[in-house]
Amino acid sequence: MHLRIALSAVAAVIVTATSACGSSSGGSGEGSAGGSGATITWSMWSGDNESTKKLEAQMAGAQQLVPNVKIELQTAPWADYFTKLNANLASGKLACVTAMNGQRLSGYTAALTPLTDEDLKAAGISRGDYDPAALSVMEHGGKLYGLPYDTATMFLFYNADLFKKAGVAEPTNTWTVDDFEAAAKTITAKTGVKGFAVSIDEFQWLSLPMAKAGTQVVTQDGRLDLTNPAFVKAAEWYAGLVTQSRVSNAVPSASESAWDPGQFETGKAAMIIDGSWNAAKYTGKDMPFTGGAVRLPGGPAGPFGVTLGSGYGIAANCANKQAALKVLGALAGPKVQAVIAEQGGYPAQLGSQPLYFQALPAESKEKLTAAFRSAFDGASAQRVTEKWTQITTAFPQELVSVYAGQKTMADALAGLQQRFAQ
Repeated sequence: MHLRIALSAVAAVIVTATSACGSSSGGSGEGSAGGSGATITWSMWSGDNESTKKLEAQMAGAQQLVPNVKIELQTAPWADYFTKLNANLASGKLACVTAMNGQRLSGYTAALTPLTDEDLKAAGISRGDYDPAALSVMEHGGKLYGLPYDTATMFLFYNADLFKKAGVAEPTNTWTVDDFEAAAKTITAKTGVKGFAVSIDEFQWLSLPMAKAGTQVVTQDGRLDLTNPAFVKAAEWYAGLVTQSRVSNAVPSASESAWDPGQFETGKAAMIIDGSWNAAKYTGKDMPFTGGAVRLPGGPAGPFGVTLGSGYGIAANCANKQAALKVLGALAGPKVQAVIAEQGGYPAQLGSQPLYFQALPAESKEKLTAAFRSAFDGASAQRVTEKWTQITTAFPQELVSVYAGQKTMADALAGLQQRFAQ
């Protein structure tokens, strides 16, 4: 789920440098039609040793379930994943089992095979196994294009030590945007540390203005709505955290996609908005301060949240769909879901979600459980357009210009709306 990735608590396996579906390795699904003796290539993002170890552990569980099918994984760092996926797509060699971020699904539906109820049965999966919001992230146009392995939303993370130093009560799951702003101002004034770190990265920056406005930036019928007056007003307020109230520093360049977590982790900002996939990390013992997490502050319309996620689909060019379905079912099924929960990922299957809370450290279990319960309560599935990847690629430069005072937020949003509205 980039979400910066963070989407590292995901899938599994033997890392290889083979092509996504090379004929020599049988990556396109060579073997019997029933799957026995087949080799299925699985394409997934992974950018560091820790992620790879998690993948290997998940792979071990999946491979036990499909002993007659060999799984090979082709990986790439998040920043390169879709570039390589596009290259494989252009050559007709998309991996049989391809990882897909929900925010980018709409641009790749032609490359994936819609999953029918019969397909789900062959994979050993039922729709009822899943959190409905998680499943909807892998749907487009009324069709299901993959099975989610996790589900996520955005949290407000905070440095409890800085709150204590400033004499400000810690955030709660009933906080409003006004509570957030007041705390950010007080912390900035009393500690000399910025109260919040703004972002240039997709839902890390969109979430707080959307929560304040009470609306997503894509309508229910799939139209881009960046110039919705309520969102524009909220986004202008967000930019004002840098340019007016000065509780945030400006992001220095469009290449600084990890600016906000860097500010937070080094104690230079008291709060950030980031994905729930980082909950165990930001509240763990390895942080140099006591960290906490709560749901997004609510706007005038009340609590607001968006469900995000990623999953695995079957490539339309896959030569052995039955074997691929078996691998898909293993990777998205309860055995691997349990491994993901133990690793700090929030499973997409309802029956596996309690395992996540059981695996939390005792010192953070109560607060994180409350944050998850609150944040997912009433959250709606994220909505994107077919040009969403291009839009999110354009965000950083536009936002850096806004934070630097070179352009107004209203003008930036109007320009993006004109460029990418369908």
